[in-house]
Amino acid sequence: MRRSGDGNSRGLVMRGAVAVGALALVAVSTSCAMMHGARAGRPGLQVVVGNDVRPARDVVVFLERPNGVRLRLGSVQSDSTRTLTYPSHLDQGEYQLVALDDAGVTVVSQRVSLSSNEQRVVWRPGARNATTGILR
Repeated sequence: MRRSGDGNSRGLVMRGAVAVGALALVAVSTSCAMMHGARAGRPGLQVVVGNDVRPARDVVVFLERPNGVRLRLGSVQSDSTRTLTYPSHLDQGEYQLVALDDAGVTVVSQRVSLSSNEQRVVWRPGARNATTGILR
């Protein structure tokens, strides 16, 4: 003979499992949509920094706005190349790249004009005159 309490508790367990499953499905769907939205959004500009500064030393690279405010892009170890990306929400206009080492030595690039998020800047701060190239 079946007791009514067992059927009721089994029903509660099943409803709880369905609710948890539905919640997990919503969470997965939301995270996929957020990730897809991030990929579909505008990518940030890429800065390829070839750190050939002499004497060899690590540098921290900044993007300097026209008003002098610096946004940190990342660090590049000595004698290496690293691709840094900065946010796509930056206003169009002219910026400069700044490399700063632990000794306080600063190298500033030529002005870089941001007109599209499809640009890629290649910068060698240790090269003569701190060469900067823009690839589109």
